[in-house]
Amino acid sequence: MLGESLRRRLPQRRGSRSAGGRARRPGWRFWLPALLAALAVPFAIGYLLTVFVIFPPRQVAAAGVPVPVLTGLSTLDAEQVLARAGLGRLQVLEVPHPSAPAGQVLAQSPLPEQQLRPGADVRVSVSSGPVQVRLPDVLGQPVERAEELLRRVGFTFDRVEGENSIGAGRVYDMTPAPGTVAILPAHATLHVSLGPPPTDTLSLDGAPSALPDTLPPVR
Repeated sequence: MLGESLRRRLPQRRGSRSAGGRARRPGWRFWLPALLAALAVPFAIGYLLTVFVIFPPRQVAAAGVPVPVLTGLSTLDAEQVLARAGLGRLQVLEVPHPSAPAGQVLAQSPLPEQQLRPGADVRVSVSSGPVQVRLPDVLGQPVERAEELLRRVGFTFDRVEGENSIGAGRVYDMTPAPGTVAILPAHATLHVSLGPPPTDTLSLDGAPSALPDTLPPVR
C-alpha cells in the first residue's frame, strides 16, 4: 500500500517500456538520420580528397603576362620583345642546326600565349649554326680504319688508288688536307696506295737490278 502509493507519486518514464512491460525499440525516425549521417561522412571525405589532393585546382597568377612568340627571332630581338611584354630574360640553350643561322630562336618554353608572372624568364633553344668538324689525320693508316674514322665524324668519302712507296692498302694522301675545318655534310677523298711501282730492268739471273742512267762510252 505504501509502496503502491509511492509508485503513483513518482513520475513514470515515457517510452521506456510498452504497455505490456517490454522496452520499446527505436523507430525509423531514429535510424534514418543516423544512416544519412553515416553515408555523408565518407562522401565528404572522398570529395575533399578528389578536389584538393588528386585533382587540385590550377594556380593562375593574379596578373599573368602572356608569353609572346619568340621562335624565328634573333636572340637580341627576342630579349627586346620580352622586355616590352614585362617579362624577364632569355635562358639560352645552344644547339647545332644544319640550316638555321647562328643566334636564331628554334623553340621556346613556355609556349606562346601561356601566362607567366611579371618578370619571369623564358627558356629558348637557339641555333649555333651548322656542325663544324675538323678533318682527322688518317695518313698512313689502313684504308678500312681511315674510312671508319671519317664515317664516325660525319664525312662521306671516296677512294683513289695509285702507286706509292707506302705499303699497299694504306692512305698516302687525302683531300682536303688533314686538320681542315669543314661544315657537315662534307666529303673527303682518300688516296690509297697500290704499292711501289714495278721496276723495268732485270739482271741476267732474273732478279731486278738497277742500271745507271748513262752508259760509259765505247772505246
